[in-house]
Amino acid sequence: MSGESNQSLRIAVLGAGAMGSLFGGSLFEGGANVTLFDLDVAHVESIRKNGLNLKTDAGERRIHVPVLFPSEVNGVYDLVIVFTKAMHTRQALTAIRSAIGPNTALLSLQNGLDNKLVLTEFADPKNVLIGITTYPADLKGPGRVESHGRGVARLAAAGEPASPTLDLLPDLFARSGLDAVIDPHAEAAIWEKVAFNAALNGLCAITGSAVGQIGAHPETRALAFQIVSEVCTTAIACGFAVERQHVEEMLADALAHHIHHKPSMLQDVIAGRPTEIEAICGAVVRRADERGVAAPVTRTILALVRHIDWRAATARRSADQLRRDPTEV
Repeated sequence: MSGESNQSLRIAVLGAGAMGSLFGGSLFEGGANVTLFDLDVAHVESIRKNGLNLKTDAGERRIHVPVLFPSEVNGVYDLVIVFTKAMHTRQALTAIRSAIGPNTALLSLQNGLDNKLVLTEFADPKNVLIGITTYPADLKGPGRVESHGRGVARLAAAGEPASPTLDLLPDLFARSGLDAVIDPHAEAAIWEKVAFNAALNGLCAITGSAVGQIGAHPETRALAFQIVSEVCTTAIACGFAVERQHVEEMLADALAHHIHHKPSMLQDVIAGRPTEIEAICGAVVRRADERGVAAPVTRTILALVRHIDWRAATARRSADQLRRDPTEV
């Protein structure tokens, strides 16, 4: 990889939902050699036929980025950016295992904690990169993604020595209109993103509200900041130097500027899909319990979203049973 330019990297984006499409489409638009991978038939076929319709503050355009199903993987990539839901990571990487060579860098920009542990099952730790992004993105339908508002991606190596790919990424992202920085404290930044997500994803999922509606109501706004406090306290107890004030500023900015954004967890609830609550609030509550930290609001959010997941799973099982035996009532 040494000496290779950022524009010659062969990049796969694994999980072309809202965030994967935003990043993959933007990188392709900026001149990078990018292929999207996804399982959603309607989404893949729409992009193949019409291009990716990406609407951002810079305007609306169609980007004819290549997109494949995992079964169509065609050789080894230099960089795989993982955007799948946390609970699907292992299965997704297994499906494109032939795309991962001895020098392939794997970058997780996923929600939640512990994603790097799964990535190290597929690559040497020195080739595993971790990070977070605060860009908002909404999947508006097959092949249609919107993103409005500011964001940043913070990147770091999970092992030492770091993959040389890491140093290429800030410029690669900048050419695509994406703000990215190498942050040696990315583990703390991941915790800060978890605090941010725990506050907004769970509340929006439970209430069916967009981000701005959470901020506009004083009691839900107060709950969001209380969750941030609980998660930051847990992170500090785990040895991570998170900055609670920074997370509160991110939260306040989102409540003020991402007012129409529907977080991914709310989108999952609306679609009847499983949520990432275990990788976010579940992971926090488990660590809080281990260290004797009280996290009552986060624990309540976890229980309520678990109920929503249970209800959706029950409905799916009933629908499957009805399809197998239409005489059942």
